[in-house]
Amino acid sequence: MTLSALIRGRGFATATVATPATHKQAKAGTVANVASVAVANQLLAEEETAIRAWLAHIEETDSVTIADVLAKCAAKPDARAFYLEQARQIPPSPEPDYTATCGACRHFQRIDHPNLGHCVKGEPEAPAGLWDTDRRWCMKYEASNHG
Repeated sequence: MTLSALIRGRGFATATVATPATHKQAKAGTVANVASVAVANQLLAEEETAIRAWLAHIEETDSVTIADVLAKCAAKPDARAFYLEQARQIPPSPEPDYTATCGACRHFQRIDHPNLGHCVKGEPEAPAGLWDTDRRWCMKYEASNHG
């Protein structure tokens, strides 16, 4: 990939002139000049995703600021390390609340009792069944379409 393609695609690249192959240039008369080498400092996709997540976490929405932060991270390893450390400190999302009442679930099947029934998905229950108004933790809960 050419340097111009890198600049057009991501906007983060640097060019470094290569050093000669020998230190004694007088004896290296037949050695061709070494071509310049393009070195691109790019963020890995997972690094950019982590930094963007941190920016979203701190509610940064300005596209110019976001682009500036990403450009600094691509060009400067110390800036990249700083922002990745900030991203690692984002608190994890709280676990979803799966508490529900069985009577409001589509998997609750009533028996010949006004408040008792069974879970058709096989959730653990007492021998008499589940009480429709008790709140319980249930990953299989689905809101009933009726009622």
